[in-house]
Order: sequence, then structure tokens, then C-alpha cells
Amino acid sequence: MRRNKVVGLGAVAASLALILSACGSADTDDKADGGGDECSGKIGAMGALSGPNASIVIPSVNGAELALKQFLAENEDCDISLEKFDSEGDATKATPLASQIADDPEFLGVIGGAFSGETRATKGIFNEAGVTMISQSATATDLTTEDPAAVFHRVVGYDDVQGAAVAKYLSDAIGATKVFVIDNSEAYGEPLADKVKEELGDLVADSDKTQVEQTEFSATISKIESAGADAIFYAGYIAEAAPLIKQIRDAGIDVPVVFPDGVYGADFPIAAGAAGEGAIVTCPCVPIEEGDTFYADYEAEFGEAPGAYAAEGFDAMTIFLEAIKSGATDRGAVEEFVDSYEGEGLTKTLAFDEKGDVAVENVVIWAYKVQGDALVPDQEISLD
Repeated sequence: MRRNKVVGLGAVAASLALILSACGSADTDDKADGGGDECSGKIGAMGALSGPNASIVIPSVNGAELALKQFLAENEDCDISLEKFDSEGDATKATPLASQIADDPEFLGVIGGAFSGETRATKGIFNEAGVTMISQSATATDLTTEDPAAVFHRVVGYDDVQGAAVAKYLSDAIGATKVFVIDNSEAYGEPLADKVKEELGDLVADSDKTQVEQTEFSATISKIESAGADAIFYAGYIAEAAPLIKQIRDAGIDVPVVFPDGVYGADFPIAAGAAGEGAIVTCPCVPIEEGDTFYADYEAEFGEAPGAYAAEGFDAMTIFLEAIKSGATDRGAVEEFVDSYEGEGLTKTLAFDEKGDVAVENVVIWAYKVQGDALVPDQEISLD
């Protein structure tokens, strides 16, 4: 396999000490695959930076930007930039952006893709070019199992874990006995819904499929009513989840509705309005406490509390910064460093297995509840 595990940088304090030390000493005159001077280079960030699902991605890119700003404040001799690419979460729009990054030898890595579909569409391009990927939020299980790419890594848990947690929440926390499961027929939603149905077994009353960009759900709602469901799970994104829950409530269906992390964005409570009150959104991301240093730094920088995957974006960028600071001045060296990385991040212990995943035992799934215009922590979902 491509990854040989070694013990790396240890705790956050040790990691930061390494970042703030002198620049790496790699020979910059011999760069087989591009690269730049010592302690220099570009990192890309690709995902939905506009559109109805942008609030799922922008906080993580902000987190990466914060990590870089703090790093450069202590390392004025370094010349590292974060370049943003707006895919709108669309795989077809992400593909040329990936080629643009891959064709520029100054790019040593990319944070993303943020969504599973765009990640699946672009990881072959990055793999061929040797551009290391660290995704902050692409959770589809098959990204690392059915079609692995040597350069792909992610700092979040995958959907087999989230799906099992969703099923447990529905059966144990809610006490549901007739769950109606819906997916958006897409690379993220469909396999996640399948995992939830597998875990729920006989508790599934019925299921249905919708489409991306669908806004009218009367046929699905009729099936929910016929099934006599006492809980609903929808696997998809904000753009469709908001009108769906509005139409569910307008039909007089007053049962718990659960969504996965594709709906974990600040735009969802606003778009759903009163219909979203009390809805549950699960996420393989830990709550950031208000008294936390990262919370304070993020709020001071961006004028708001850290949102979806903000800390995961910070962690992803920190790994790239440590790679460059260690003397990795070309794509091959960055990939080797990231493969072997082990350290304590803001969100979890970070170390990648041979597929690019973090250890399952380090993954935590939380349920968040819509209260007003906010998503607030409800409970950690234990899989024990």
C-alpha cells in the first residue's frame, strides 16, 4: 500500500512549535514536479462558495484562512497563499477547476472537495497530477473504499459511521418504529440513505427518491402519509431540504425529521423558517465551545461564530502548513508528509490509514437541533 504509518508531530503544542520553527532546508534547485522556494507555495480550497449550500462550506474555508493568517504572522519569511475556487458544489463545474489547480505547479495541495459528488469527479485529476487532497467534509464511504485515490485524505468520518449513528438516533433517541427514508439520488445522499435503511431494518416503513434541484415534493409527501411514518430521514442538501420540510409541515405531518451533515449549514434554519424548528441535523463534527480559543479567534476574524466544519478546515490547512514548513517543497514531498502525518488537531487525533481515512475510534457524531435561526448541539450519538 502507499501509506506507511510513522509517528509524527504529537500534540497541538508540539505541532505549533514545529510550524513556528525555522523554514525547512530542502534543496529548492531540484523540483521534479514544480514547487517553489523554501516555505512557499499555493494551497487550493474548492467547494460551494456561493449558492444555497454555501453555508456548509464557507466556514471551513474561513477556518483554513485563519490557520494561514496565524501562521504567516509568525513566519514573515514564508510565501504561502490560499486560493479559493467556487464549484457551487457542482461536479461538472468542479472538474475544470481541478484541472486548473493540477496544471499550476505552484499548487502543492487542495482542501476539498467539500461535497462527495465533486470529490468523486475530481480526485482522478488530482491523483494523476500528484496534488494531495485533504477534504474537510466529503463523507461518502466509497470515496476511500470503491475507488480510492492515492492523494485523497479526509479529516472527517465517513457515512457508514454517520448512517449507523442516524439509525441509532432514530430508534433510540426518538423511539421511531416507522421511519420513512428519502434520498436525493446523488453520490452523497443515496448511499447514506441505504446505510440508514440497512441499520434500521424492519423499522423502515417505506422510502422514496427525489432529485437535486427538485422543489415540489407532493408525491413523496403522499407516500409518507400512506406509510403512517412516525419519523422521517432525508439524505441530501440544504437547497432541497428546506422546501421539503416546509411542504411536510404544510401537509400537517408533525413527526420528527432528521437530516445529515449535508444540511448542517447556517442557511438551513433561515431557509426552512418556522417549519425547521426542532429538526435534527447530524454531523461528524464536534461543537466548538464559546470559550474556546479557536471560537474567539474565528469570531474576531470573521464577525460570527464558527460554523460548519470550521475547525476541520483549520485542521486541514494546518497539516499542509506543517508539510511546507518541514521542507516539503514539491507535490511528492507534501504527499509523503501527509501520508505519514500524526498529530492532535482541534477536532480529533489526526492520522490517515492506507485509504486516507482517520481512525473510526476518533470519529464523533453529534446531533444538532434547529432552534430559531441556529443549529445548537443536542447530543453526542454514541455507537457503543
